[in-house]
Amino acid sequence: ELLESLEVGQTVPAVITSLQNYGAFADLGGIDGLIHISDLSYQRIRHPSEVVKEGDQVNVKILKIDREQDPPRIGLGVKQTLEDPYAAEVGKLDVGATVTGRVTKLMAFGAFVELAPGVEGLIHISELSPERVQRVSSVVKPGEVVTVKVLSVDADQRRIGLSLKAARAEEEKKSFDRDEDPHMRKLKAQLRKKFGDNLKGGLG
Repeated sequence: ELLESLEVGQTVPAVITSLQNYGAFADLGGIDGLIHISDLSYQRIRHPSEVVKEGDQVNVKILKIDREQDPPRIGLGVKQTLEDPYAAEVGKLDVGATVTGRVTKLMAFGAFVELAPGVEGLIHISELSPERVQRVSSVVKPGEVVTVKVLSVDADQRRIGLSLKAARAEEEKKSFDRDEDPHMRKLKAQLRKKFGDNLKGGLG
């Protein structure tokens, strides 16, 4: 009777019964459903225990029901009952801005960086360093906090392009501007001592 009353799209209460590496099982009142790890949170997590524990009462959305299986398989989602933080946070990002985030995952083509809960951007391997990078892990590590420059924001495709090398180049330029080359400062001091403050040309 419970199974017949369930429909895809419904939001119902459930109790977490067990945790697995790939997700959490939840009791709907006599029938268990599976909340896949990717449907537990908008944030990237490595294990369900980061967000739920056995005995927790949660609201879940029914994502799919396969009645052909015995027992029937029911796919559930917790994050689908919550407000998506992406929409709110992505509006705060401006192309060209410098932001700070935490490296969450390394891939052969680049590194993912969490800029806010549920909001990740990608540093393509070509944007990690001015030098050619063979392995992403040679530049950044998971868990490392990095400062990056926002290259692009595609809210519809949920894609944010980031650059580590552009942010570092910008910081180096600012640092150089703040702390001018000591030899140049010494030369300026010598010339001012000899000619006064009315220096002409590039050293003035």
